[in-house]
Amino acid sequence: MHPDTMRKIDRLAGSPLCWLFTLLIKLLKLVGLLKAPAGEPKRILFIELAEIGGLVVAYPCLAHAQRKFPGAELYFCTFKGGKGILGLMGIVPAERQLIIDPDGLFSFLRTTLKALFKMRKLGVDAIINLETYARFSSLLSILSGASRRVGFDRFHEEGHYVGDLYTHKVIYNPHVHASQTFISLVEALAEDGGPEPRAKIDLSQVSVQVPLVETNPQAKQSIWAKLKERDPGVGEHHKLVILNPNASDLVAARRWPTSYFLELAVSLLQDPDIFIVLTGTPDEAAHAAKVRRDMGVERIIDMAGRTTLPELIDLYNQCSLLVTNDSGPAHFASLTNLPVLVLFGPETPDIYGPLGDNVEVITRRLACSPCVSVYNQKRSACTKNVCLTSITPDEVYQRAKAILG
Repeated sequence: MHPDTMRKIDRLAGSPLCWLFTLLIKLLKLVGLLKAPAGEPKRILFIELAEIGGLVVAYPCLAHAQRKFPGAELYFCTFKGGKGILGLMGIVPAERQLIIDPDGLFSFLRTTLKALFKMRKLGVDAIINLETYARFSSLLSILSGASRRVGFDRFHEEGHYVGDLYTHKVIYNPHVHASQTFISLVEALAEDGGPEPRAKIDLSQVSVQVPLVETNPQAKQSIWAKLKERDPGVGEHHKLVILNPNASDLVAARRWPTSYFLELAVSLLQDPDIFIVLTGTPDEAAHAAKVRRDMGVERIIDMAGRTTLPELIDLYNQCSLLVTNDSGPAHFASLTNLPVLVLFGPETPDIYGPLGDNVEVITRRLACSPCVSVYNQKRSACTKNVCLTSITPDEVYQRAKAILG
């Protein structure tokens, strides 16, 4: 389903359902059928659905939960696109992943019911909802049967209505990085439930490190074979620069103009030792092929749709630089030592910037930017993303040249 369709369903169907379940909870409390949980949680389920790059940002809170609750099993519920990155990070094994398929209404309903059935069969006793003001994931939390439910509550804000479904309510903090905000949810679970905002911790003291995913010799050989299949002239002595001109449909305004990527590629290829590599998902392969044709120059390798996610990580480990829009690949690359140059516009790197030591951000802090946030379901009325078009190809080229040495 298109993100706008999911947003509409979440608003029109989610709001009344959250109200009904809130009423049900109050009635059950009134007759004494809801009891406070006792002891440490044994099975903790995290929910993060649509933002695949956000799963990388969520890694520190998963690691924090392992340390905070060493006796608990960790589970994760996400859309099917997130399965690969969870497997790469290694903290939640495949058998503990609950996958929902959003590609069509039937598959969405079927896999949602399957995930809920598994939650209840497992006896999940704690939910940590990483999504902010999303009704669907809030409903998953209450339908899971978990006695402890941690999530963001609007309190006195004019944020989106998600009912009163959480036992441990956390104030969403728009002034710190999302990775730290996620950790506050884990800390809230360690505190007693109630109406008081959680969690009472100093976020500056928590670790937000992500794992480093390395490539073994066999995988390295395989990825070079794929590169040579696309262009026999490329060799390991060349510098590979990845250009990712794509961004998901969730926030289309995050795209730096394709013509700018074309101009950047021409500038980079003045160096005879550089090869350009284009990447993207299978759905983006046609667009990447058009970009390749429009460039009309040699030493450009189109790998869009031709790698699995593990192979994409292996590719990153062979390259010298990634230039990308604010999108999932910027976060995936933070799992490697690849230098990343990421272009931010409608969103702010202060909250959603990729983690890692090799990330450099170019952004314009215009008066109208950032224009998308959790408060507007990441929708913007902007049709002229000056925050990105004002970042010139020459400026990016100069920064890229400095990184490449």
